[in-house]
Amino acid sequence: MTTYIEAVNDIDDAIAIFRDLNVDEQLAWLWFVYTKTGKSITPAAPGAASSKIAQGLLKQVEKLSDAEQLESMRAIARKDASHIISREYGSLGTDTKLAFWYMLAVGMDQGSIVAMPDSYAISDKGRDLLAAAETFDLETQITLLRKAVEPMGAEPKSGSQI
Repeated sequence: MTTYIEAVNDIDDAIAIFRDLNVDEQLAWLWFVYTKTGKSITPAAPGAASSKIAQGLLKQVEKLSDAEQLESMRAIARKDASHIISREYGSLGTDTKLAFWYMLAVGMDQGSIVAMPDSYAISDKGRDLLAAAETFDLETQITLLRKAVEPMGAEPKSGSQI
């Protein structure tokens, strides 16, 4: 089992810990990273086209009810091929995925995306991983976030279906 100290010293161990978290803990961890360190992390400066694509997917999520927004985020995290938002997300490039999660966090902050419940308490493992991430320099934090969000989402369907 990977320990906190190992996670601090190895980004791959940190990602292994992240992937071991359940879906809701992964979403909470992404939110807490944004609230703790993300305001100084831009969406990793993706190109304008990537930002527009991420914004388009965000607009689709914003139109949903709070429960449907949360389910969309969960579907992305669990790579649910039956959920269209998850498949659309899965077709994005890594920087666009990172921009999308950043925009989701901003939306949560501004109230257009369902917020993290005030009463939510992240697990000890998630809290330890957050503490480890805070010890990384900015470049390593962005790499950690990229590695966390890149494999999420389902593969798009072949042919004309998404």
